[in-house]
Amino acid sequence: MFDQLVGAAGGTRGAAAVGAWARVENAACARRLLASAEVLERLLSEAGAVDREQWCIDNWSMAAAEVAAAQGVSLGVASHQLLIADELRHRLPRVGEVFATGAISYRMVAAVAARTRLVRDPDAMAKVDTELAAQIGGWGSLSVEKLQNAIDYWVDRYDPAAVRRSESHARGRYVDIYDPDDGSGTASIQGSLLATDADALDQRLDAMAAAVCDADPRTVEQRRSDALGAWGRGADRLQCACGRADCAAAAATASAVVVHVVAGEESLTDDTAAQLDGEAPRPQGEPMSPAATDPGYLMGRGMLPAPLLAAKLAGTAKLKPVVHPGDSPPERRYTPSAVLAWFVRCRDLTCRFPGCDEPADRCDLDHTIPYPHGPTQASNLKCLCRKHHLLKTFGGWRDEQHPDGTVVWTSRHGQRVTTCPGSKVLFPSLCRPTAPVDPARVAAAQATADANTRGLMMPRRKQTRAESRARAIDEERRHNEVYVAERNKPPPF
Repeated sequence: MFDQLVGAAGGTRGAAAVGAWARVENAACARRLLASAEVLERLLSEAGAVDREQWCIDNWSMAAAEVAAAQGVSLGVASHQLLIADELRHRLPRVGEVFATGAISYRMVAAVAARTRLVRDPDAMAKVDTELAAQIGGWGSLSVEKLQNAIDYWVDRYDPAAVRRSESHARGRYVDIYDPDDGSGTASIQGSLLATDADALDQRLDAMAAAVCDADPRTVEQRRSDALGAWGRGADRLQCACGRADCAAAAATASAVVVHVVAGEESLTDDTAAQLDGEAPRPQGEPMSPAATDPGYLMGRGMLPAPLLAAKLAGTAKLKPVVHPGDSPPERRYTPSAVLAWFVRCRDLTCRFPGCDEPADRCDLDHTIPYPHGPTQASNLKCLCRKHHLLKTFGGWRDEQHPDGTVVWTSRHGQRVTTCPGSKVLFPSLCRPTAPVDPARVAAAQATADANTRGLMMPRRKQTRAESRARAIDEERRHNEVYVAERNKPPPF
């Protein structure tokens, strides 16, 4: 079937080719999800799988880590893909068959998996699966809302308490801060709040934005944005940017919040004129000239243009030099010194597991070769978030680190992935090789590999992932059953 789709797409042009290759892409995605589900099934069939369900890093997390490393995506993205793959394998096999033909997209399959998740009865689930598989091939042009309504129709027909209702939106409220990846030094916010909290936040930002003097050069929108940032730093007001010595609102506000920015020395003294406040200039198709200095890097966010860095941070920030250790010998202790730890974090910038973007300042410092066989030196230290640190220790992954910070990972099933330090592009001087680990210590560590983790205990869950999901489904169904009972009452006449 897949080869036929590829062959058919090869003879098309224009819009017809777009549609044909979209079907190929859909079918390939179905195969990828099937392979992901097989990774989980293989883990569940291994010895010790039942006990691992109680581990903090359980079978699901281990499978998601392999799927994430294979694609170069985050653990969260891989876990969501694995959830859909598992649904197709066990609860939606008929829809999965349609997906494999390329007739429907991943977006549609994800919607089906989400909207049918509350169906518990196997017979009802089989009926919903059959009905959806028979019709979903013709729903490709439906909007998101119309697609959800079409799925909900069949869920409501066979299991009314399983329809995802508006109350679930309130329980799913969130705030997410992410980077636009445009090098502007800004970030975007998206989320949902309770209406009362949203109104309070809106009024609070208006009040803070209005508290500056009339000479402040920022627009109202810019002041509201800066007010949210000031609030995040613990300030109760927005500092005026008028620059006047006699302005009562211009006094700086103290903050207990720390952010880490890595930058070259020349970036802090960049004197390029930066128009950061006031009305936005008219866009230009091409930059007038290339940037004179390299950008800085805000851990957890991304690049900061040098003019913004110099204008907003250089005058008030605490500056700490990053010292390259060169050929320095290992430190004679387990915990690295502050100087060495800061170098490793600035070199790595993020967690070093494939696909993970957890900022280095929120990560553990891991000895690649476990201490005491492995020395405390830059070529044996790297940043790992807590999840991936546990995964390395208990999940069967092996790692080999080179003097330039490159790490080669090997999964429990032999998959090999190489990751490079995050500074390799922005600050390549930090990736100059450091003193290599003594080969004799490497050999000693390999000879006692099993002993390195003997006696260590994986943190355990209070309830398994399956139990947590079942509990959440039961809670949402209870809310829905009240609605269904009220809907089914006879009319009052």
